Amino acid sequence: MSRSFLPAFVLVLAVSTVPLSVHAQSLTQCLLAHNQGLITPACAHLLGLSVPPSQPQTPPDNGGVHLRQTVTYQPLDNVFGQDSILGLRLGMTQADATSTLTSYCGKAPQVTNTYLSTTYKGVGVNTQYFPSTLTCQKGQDSLTVRLSIPVMGAVVTKIERSASFPMEASPHYTDLQADIASKYGLHLQPMTRYGTPSGTAYAGPDGKVVTTQTGTTAEANEPLTYTTPHEMAYLSVTVIPVGENLSNVSGLRLTLEDLRAEEVMYAELFKQMNGSVDAKLSGSTVKAAL
Repeated sequence: MSRSFLPAFVLVLAVSTVPLSVHAQSLTQCLLAHNQGLITPACAHLLGLSVPPSQPQTPPDNGGVHLRQTVTYQPLDNVFGQDSILGLRLGMTQADATSTLTSYCGKAPQVTNTYLSTTYKGVGVNTQYFPSTLTCQKGQDSLTVRLSIPVMGAVVTKIERSASFPMEASPHYTDLQADIASKYGLHLQPMTRYGTPSGTAYAGPDGKVVTTQTGTTAEANEPLTYTTPHEMAYLSVTVIPVGENLSNVSGLRLTLEDLRAEEVMYAELFKQMNGSVDAKLSGSTVKAAL
């Protein structure tokens, strides 16, 4: 089986909490919310549907595969197992991540439900909806947490932070540079007008951590995006200056991801989805009319 099978999946997102379904009132908005598997009493009335309870609704049964948890998250035995972004750590449960996000942002995070779809032996198959991301925002500071697919339960496998600072109240670069070095062991270059300071720490297959002076974006099961073959995890940091003022910072981006865990869960996902198709085909009693 090729390691690079993710492009075969079609990712379909459905927001499961506040953004669209709770406030949707127009016919178009209500139809979109209904297609996402979420509906409010107001929309139910508008569409002539039975009125659901006032509490947020869980996504409906879409006829997809009910994934089973068959693999367990294995904590990283290097610095990435201890690193955190505003208290968020890889391997945290959904409940703990929700609590941490709520504490920082001052409100519960938005939950996004997802289902995955692919075709195997000519048969289209998709999964049931499952919670895939948690997001929250505090001013200009945004956090996104990616949760593992149900085959691995629901634990944190990726954390992203994007923060912007007003020019008149922006951090000093030298202070931030020292803090990043102290907390993450990443030593960013001095600020210049020829590029934004960035760096990445990554763990290779031997578990050793190596740092570079460039930011990277890796994708699970896409080896060509890795800094090193069979990369296990990485932490990427990028700092953006305040215009021509190279002493202060206008933006900060951090990404912490467990690639090893995502490879394991996607391989198991593929196995379960294909297995469901094999079971249907082997158990079929349909005969063509002649």
